[in-house]
Amino acid sequence: MNYHEITPEMTIGDLVKSKVYGQFADYIFTYMTPDHWNCPLKEYGFDKVGFVPTLHRMEELATTNENYIYHLYSEEEQLSEYDKQDPVFIHFPGPKPNQPYAVVIPGGGLNRQWGLIEGLAIAAHFNELGYSAFVLYYRVKQEPLMPKPLEDMYQCIRYIEDHAEQFQVQKGRYIIGGFSAGATIAGEIGSTNLGWMTANVPKPEMIYLGYSAADMNGLYDAYMNAPEGSPARAGMAPFLKRIGGPFFTRESLYPYHLLDFMDASYPPVYITANEDDGTVPVVNSHVLDAKCTELGIPHVTNIGKKGGHSFGLGIGLEVEGWMEDAVKFWKNLKK
Repeated sequence: MNYHEITPEMTIGDLVKSKVYGQFADYIFTYMTPDHWNCPLKEYGFDKVGFVPTLHRMEELATTNENYIYHLYSEEEQLSEYDKQDPVFIHFPGPKPNQPYAVVIPGGGLNRQWGLIEGLAIAAHFNELGYSAFVLYYRVKQEPLMPKPLEDMYQCIRYIEDHAEQFQVQKGRYIIGGFSAGATIAGEIGSTNLGWMTANVPKPEMIYLGYSAADMNGLYDAYMNAPEGSPARAGMAPFLKRIGGPFFTRESLYPYHLLDFMDASYPPVYITANEDDGTVPVVNSHVLDAKCTELGIPHVTNIGKKGGHSFGLGIGLEVEGWMEDAVKFWKNLKK
């Protein structure tokens, strides 16, 4: 196939305007703003995040003229609840039928989805590794927003399970994960208060979490300790408001403080992040690792020194190959 040329100088806007990515173009970056529309791909880490193989896979699928985007909710539900019009998932079919599948939840501060780097790139690579993948685009922006993204996650799983034959995946066999805010959502599937047992979905065989904000108490303390009017305080506030409400308190955030709602039944987990993450402090990953150790939960923790936030495939970083490592961990669990 003769692929559309992709260069580091191209912008997100150039990708969308090219028209070669079909229905995927609207999900490269949701709730688009001029700063991202006009941003060159090199500013995101052109090689690091895996732009080229991802865009090639999207272009391949776009040429088939098949539908790969599915609304989570029925037309009646969308009409009765306006915000249920937005949630969708995107299907990336794997190379072989009747295999387990992966669900991918991109981040974006519960304000948007960084779809290309933290969703589509991950799904495309799962295809290379032999698995079908489904990228969830959940509800965002509201204050408070939670637990609506959790409802969307569970509805996504139910939809896939109910249509497993159509999607040619193994019913009841899946892994799920996400990045940043998406990891915060994905991690809750194993919790004792909001997890799979309360939602009537199968237990995932593994959860993979990229730079998850799992420690709500720590985030609240960091917010309260930051000087009034500081960039740190201003940066954290919108995320915390979407979880705990516009006048959030430690108590309103507490149901999402994952560390206090984990027990030995939590699914095996793969954790990855970088020490120099300037958006979600890496301490979140370290305390999650410690909690898994305390509870005897099978886990692997892969922390790099450099690479920052939103690293996608992590090509050229210390964490490069994390997806292969996570799948290997998953396969070994089944032996």
